[in-house]
This record gives sequence, structure tokens and C-alpha cells, in this order.
Amino acid sequence: MNLEKWGLTSYFKDKTLNLVAQGLNIGRIVKESRHLYEIETEQGRFPGKISGHFQYSAINRADYPTIGDWVAVKIDKNMAVIEKLVDRTTAFSRKRAGNETQEQIIAANLDYIFLVFALDGGRNYSEGAVERFLTRAWDSGATPIIVLNKTDLCESCDEYLYKTELIAAGTAVILTSTIDGSGISELRELLKPGKTVGFTGFSGVGKSALINTLCGQSVMATGAIRESDKKGKHTTTHKELILLDNGSILIDSPGLKELQLWGDERTLDSTFNDIIDLSRECKFSNCTHNGEPGCVIKELLDSGELNLDRYNRYLKMKKELNFLERKTSIKAKLDEKKKWKDISKFAKSLKK
Repeated sequence: MNLEKWGLTSYFKDKTLNLVAQGLNIGRIVKESRHLYEIETEQGRFPGKISGHFQYSAINRADYPTIGDWVAVKIDKNMAVIEKLVDRTTAFSRKRAGNETQEQIIAANLDYIFLVFALDGGRNYSEGAVERFLTRAWDSGATPIIVLNKTDLCESCDEYLYKTELIAAGTAVILTSTIDGSGISELRELLKPGKTVGFTGFSGVGKSALINTLCGQSVMATGAIRESDKKGKHTTTHKELILLDNGSILIDSPGLKELQLWGDERTLDSTFNDIIDLSRECKFSNCTHNGEPGCVIKELLDSGELNLDRYNRYLKMKKELNFLERKTSIKAKLDEKKKWKDISKFAKSLKK
């Protein structure tokens, strides 16, 4: 099996030289469902599981392999046992849903990430949602592309295009429809041999339908949406790498009900670079933009040159990330303590 067609680059080859010298095999996770894996190796495709040592050395869930990861495995009785995770080049993630303060890696080692929204009149598009997805995409290291899908159901596509380009300066925005085929050729131009492209968005935005169209056949299940709010159910129940005839690699993953932020305040720099650049022009470097003299932000808000809704969304996301950073700092100390306790317990069990 030629792993170059699955995205093996010189970077990953260099990173795995010592692992190969130790007798391990290199593979890529091409399918994942609840920590059950399928792994493509030079010896073929195998079901995969993590080793006991890996499990004890992992501090949190983000340390576990996910779709798109390269791993070092031992092949034992038709099973690929994962011994080590190869350093990722990119990782699209979010805070896990609920009250857990943990990062959830949605997909790894992406070159591009298509952020899909639907213009079908429901809740599958909002400027706030675009900003949240874009923030996580820029922080992932992959190149984001915004896809405004289901244009056949929208009578004001130009308006949506304009306001999206306004808040996502420097990011390509493509209007698409799988019904009339608009924008599909533009997406295809981005699919290059050996490059990995991920799709993400809310449930019901049409990710699977787009993938089927790009593949030229039905490879992912699609489903109906709820008419009251245009929300969809999860039709994709696992994550999978799909190899196209032209050599490009697509990743589909289950739709998201919400996208909680992960990281710190600096992750907002790319999405809100206009606000951050303007704040540097204030008279005082520690300006809080709350009535100080010489505050450029307040002047522009008062004049209407800076959109108040966008500024309020920035403040809300900044507050969310600051709160998350405080919780993460406390949890990191507890996780490190638990890790060494588990390792000690595992070492003692081997001596018995």
C-alpha cells in the first residue's frame, strides 16, 4: 500500500524514522467511531485499538488519536495496536460539549477546512456562527474556506455573500448548491492530490450531499431537515477519510449542534484583526474602551464606522475564552497529578 496517496509527506516520514527503526509500522486513521479505528498501513487496512501504555500515558482526550492522525502501530493477529501518536501539523478542535473542560479534536492533519453553512432560511447561518467557526479554523492551522450552501433555496445570496466577506476578510467564500451545481467546480479546483480537506458545520447544512457530489457517487448518507427551524439530524455517525479519483482526500464528520470555543484570547486575532488593530490606536495601551479619553474604539462605535453587533460578539467570545483559560489552568494541574499517579500504579502492576 502506497501511503503517499493517503497524505504521507516528508514531514511525517522524518517524524517516524526512529519509530520505524524500532520495528513499528506507520499508518493513518481512515475511520473512527467512538475510539474504534480503521488504520491504513503499508501492509493493508486493519482494525485498530490503543495500547495499554498509550492509555496510561495520555493525559486527556485530546491526546487520543482521531480521524486523519498518523500513528505508529504494532500489527498483532490482524489488529493494529497504536503505540504512539505522530505530532500533528494541524488540528480542528472545540471545547467538549457540556461542563467538561476538555478539548475535543474533531479532525487532524488537514490542509483545508470547508466551513459549511446553509442559506435555507433556518438557523444554519448567522454572522456569529461564521465568526466562531472561523476562529477555530484559523487556530487549527488549516486554511479555512467558507461554503454558503443551498443557494437554490435563497433569494438574497448576494446579501449573504457581502456580509460574510465583510466579517471574514481574506477568507475565500464560495456559494454552492448540489441541486443546480453552482459553485461545485470552484470547490473541485481546491481538491489537490495528497491534500486533506475536512468538512464541518451544523447538522443539516448539506456537508454529506456536497461530498457525494464531489465524489460523483453516493458515499455518505444524507437526511431530511426539520421544517420548523431547518435543523438536521446526524446522518453521519462516524468520521471517515474518502480518497477521490483525483488523489485528494476528504473527511466527513458528524454535524455539530454547537461549537464551543477552545484556546485563549489570542485565538481571536485572525477573525477580529480589525478590532484588535484599531484598539492599538487608542491613546492608552491599557484602554478598556469604556469611556477613557482618546479611545478610538468608542469613537468609531459612536460614529457607526465600527459595527456594534460585531464588537459585542467579539466581547462575548473574549469573555468566554478568558473564563475557559482560568478553568483550563486549574484542570491542567489536576490532570498532570493524575497522570503520574496512574503511571505509578501501572508500573507497580507490572512488578506483580
